Amino acid sequence: MKVLFICRANAGRSQVAEAFFNAQTGTKDATSAGVDLMNSSKGADPTLPDTVIEAMQEIGSDLSNCRRKVVTKEMVDAADRVISMVTDYPLPDYVASSPKLVRWDDIPDAVRMPLEAQRKMRDSVRAHVENLISHG
Repeated sequence: MKVLFICRANAGRSQVAEAFFNAQTGTKDATSAGVDLMNSSKGADPTLPDTVIEAMQEIGSDLSNCRRKVVTKEMVDAADRVISMVTDYPLPDYVASSPKLVRWDDIPDAVRMPLEAQRKMRDSVRAHVENLISHG
């Protein structure tokens, strides 16, 4: 199953979900993207926030080389499932109207939050990914 994880800026939740999915399945079947990279706290900076990297390093996952990217229609078309964690921003029409779309609206955006909030986000994302893998 090819999965596309989407969050607002591709600077936290979606990158963490991609890392968990790929690690737990032993594949590279997940990718991630954001709907609005320029209006996030990272702006044009392609790197992830230090607190996201640190929260994942605590559990042995290195996201320091990950780069943020914007979602495209081609990414949506290539995925079997599209998981959106975007709650405070409109999705592009090609995402919002996709029959592949599943919403994980209960995972808050912690991108500007301290490390403790990143840990809670990480653990919530991990639980959702484990459920996705177990139950499809």
